[in-house]
Order: sequence, then C-alpha cells, then structure tokens
Amino acid sequence: MIMENKLNLTAVYVPAEEGGFTAYIEEIRGAVSEGDTFEEAQENLYDALQLILETEREEREKELSGKNVVRKTLRIAV
Repeated sequence: MIMENKLNLTAVYVPAEEGGFTAYIEEIRGAVSEGDTFEEAQENLYDALQLILETEREEREKELSGKNVVRKTLRIAV
C-alpha cells in the first residue's frame, strides 16, 4: 500500500497600499515576505519558508551534536 503524505499550509497575500503584496504563511511564525507582483510575492514566500526550515535544521543539528538520536527524512508531497 502506497501512502501519499500531504501537508497543506495557508499562504495569505495582502495587497500593499503602495503596490505589490505582503505574503505570509499562517501556520509558520516568521514566514513572511513581499513582492511587487502576486507571482513575485509567492516565489519570495517559498524562498522564505525554505530559509526558515534550513536555519531551524542547522540549529537543531548543533543542539543535538554528539547525542544518540535517530534522524529520518519526512517526505511531503508538494
């Protein structure tokens, strides 16, 4: 049996008074970006999310360095 894992996050795009969009992910604090167009805001938000996840992973790896832990990749369909 093959299970497909999915993770649904909510991206919110708010038109800015000066033009463009501010974008954030409701479920992840700090995942915020902006762009001159909707598409640019969407791409920048994806980049912000990647940066947050990479930074968090690096921080945890440092904290757990030398400890006996099990790491397993969690695959999420996008």
